[in-house]
Amino acid sequence: MRSLRDRDLLILAFATGATAVPPIGFSPAPSIEFIHRGDDDFSSTPIFPLANTCVNCIRLPLHVSYQLFKEKFDFALGNTYGFGRV
Repeated sequence: MRSLRDRDLLILAFATGATAVPPIGFSPAPSIEFIHRGDDDFSSTPIFPLANTCVNCIRLPLHVSYQLFKEKFDFALGNTYGFGRV
């Protein structure tokens, strides 16, 4: 099991492409968007989180349960090498 700090660094790298916060901060500031494409059954919502490292944005899909979200997010963090897209 990873420590909280390790997990934070994985999320930072996933969202920004950086493994540390720059001394002058990020420009633009990191942001979070939630993805839901309108269907109540979540069938058209992407399964995995996405990231746009050019604008330091992480896009998190809404899921029917926290457990499902956590499984997909953990998979994305553990299997993404590069610019944050599975």
